[in-house]
Amino acid sequence: MGDIVRSVVVIGLIIIGLYAFGKLFTDKPDTPTRAVDYATLTDQARPVAGFDLLAPTKLPDGWHANAATLNIDWWHLGIVKGDHDYIGLDQVKDTSAKRAIDRFADSSRADGKTDIGGETWSVRKGPDDRTTYVRTQGDVTTVVIGTPSRSVIKDYIASLSTS
Repeated sequence: MGDIVRSVVVIGLIIIGLYAFGKLFTDKPDTPTRAVDYATLTDQARPVAGFDLLAPTKLPDGWHANAATLNIDWWHLGIVKGDHDYIGLDQVKDTSAKRAIDRFADSSRADGKTDIGGETWSVRKGPDDRTTYVRTQGDVTTVVIGTPSRSVIKDYIASLSTS
């Protein structure tokens, strides 16, 4: 029994040593996400998109864009605040609301409807306290998913514009 205890202690010390070595020589960046100039990217993307791109007129205080992507039928804009809060805007052309929900808000469940800026949005509650807002207008489905409070996400949606 003594040999087993000594072996476990030696293995434990090796594991603790490796952990300490990793912590000592691992550098965590000050800003884990890079900022992108979403306004310039949006202005460049709007003329070539096959639909009206939405983007906020102004980001909430303390937030910055970390992703802006345009594919043939999909626009994505992601914004973050610190390490924990995220809001993602996705617009998909020629995709039903159900398919968009399956793609961007899988495992979410219906949680009513709300009016934002005269538009009706479906609200969904997802895992990890994520709230999703979905709206289909014409052939474009818009999904806004985020981790902050609903009031912050609603203010963000209210700030979206096509110009």
